[in-house]
Amino acid sequence: MMEKGVSSVGPKPFFSSRGQSMLETALVLPVLLILIAGMVEVGMYALSYMTFLDASRESARFGTSLDPELTSKYPLDMRDTYPPFPDVRPPAIGGTDPSMTLEELEILCREGESNNFYYELACLAFQNVPMDTFVPEEGDDIVITVIGVDNGQIKHRWPLASHAHPSDWAYHFRGISDGDTNPGCTSAALGNCRCWSLYGIHSSQLGNDVITGRLRAAAPSTGFVIVEIFHSHHLLVSVFNIGDFIPDPIKTQVYTIFPVPAGEPE
Repeated sequence: MMEKGVSSVGPKPFFSSRGQSMLETALVLPVLLILIAGMVEVGMYALSYMTFLDASRESARFGTSLDPELTSKYPLDMRDTYPPFPDVRPPAIGGTDPSMTLEELEILCREGESNNFYYELACLAFQNVPMDTFVPEEGDDIVITVIGVDNGQIKHRWPLASHAHPSDWAYHFRGISDGDTNPGCTSAALGNCRCWSLYGIHSSQLGNDVITGRLRAAAPSTGFVIVEIFHSHHLLVSVFNIGDFIPDPIKTQVYTIFPVPAGEPE
């Protein structure tokens, strides 16, 4: 039996409650910071993706009221400021020296007047993307293709050789000239896919087999334009770079398809 007035107090705890809270915070805080950084990273990527998708959508929508045939019928007019189709490629990817800067290209797109279907659409897409994030040296590019279909089959894939303006730079036109339907353009041979490329870096990533696979067998005669934008998205925090699983930069491709009546097979 304990004597009256004598308390039974055990040994003092090794950590005080304040020290325990600090230890728990130190253990949990890095995890919280990584989660917050991850949410910001995902949000920034989603914002970038939607920005470039909207740019492709604006460009394709603009193309619905234009005629791809104008490219071959009428001369270009750049208000005597630039020659038709200046080489916009940086020297690192084969451009001439001195090359056109992104700022100069933006001025050309804003002030130049051209009847070229592909250049007009590429300029509109370029004007709707953040200039400081568009880096052709890292593979960023804008690709334009026009498809004409009849009864669910491709009848032509533009630009055709006859639609190339004599003063056009050869690097804009990608793919091979193997007939109007461009049969060599398949998912296994995307380099054969005929298209117009702003920087001459990419060919279209939509082969004929992919397109016909999405068409109904009795699809009516129509034409449509495909605007593809390729972009290298850099991570904000390098800790999320996990080799090929999460590369830095992340190679992104967005595209939009809109009908273009002028591309309908005759």
